[in-house]
Amino acid sequence: MIDAFAGKSRDVKGARRSPFYVLTESDIAGLLDDIRAIEADESVFIFNTDLVRGTSYIDAIDKIAVNGNVFPDSESGSTHPRDIMSARAVLAHEYYGHRANKGTALPQGHWEDEFRASRMAAEHTPNLTDEERRHLAMDAIERKREAGIDVELDEFLRRVLYGNS
Repeated sequence: MIDAFAGKSRDVKGARRSPFYVLTESDIAGLLDDIRAIEADESVFIFNTDLVRGTSYIDAIDKIAVNGNVFPDSESGSTHPRDIMSARAVLAHEYYGHRANKGTALPQGHWEDEFRASRMAAEHTPNLTDEERRHLAMDAIERKREAGIDVELDEFLRRVLYGNS
């Protein structure tokens, strides 16, 4: 098993649904609808795999493993963008963020890799709601803050967060 969470910790209030939650046929059907909605290649996604513990892009096999933590935990009460983003936003983060940058030198889980994945997904994924784009943008910003990096908003992030003004 590839441990996508090795060496990572984050101080957040909630978290997502357990990666050990087994996706049902109904869950998978809904996720496939989300994958089609964001115009992603369905063949890249594998469900309920034990290759990794959580939902993540696996560069070595060019697949996105989708497990139970693709869903937010609606009972946690967290307001952290990573905890509350929709399954569609998570799929976008993996597909338009990580997969779009496969084979790059940044190690998996590095703040720059995670920042880039959320930032790119927010900007380039078709058919996201404004809220989903906002959550991805907020996650990108949080990745920088968590790494102790000063955050300067570019024009795109300002527009997503604050509107056109």
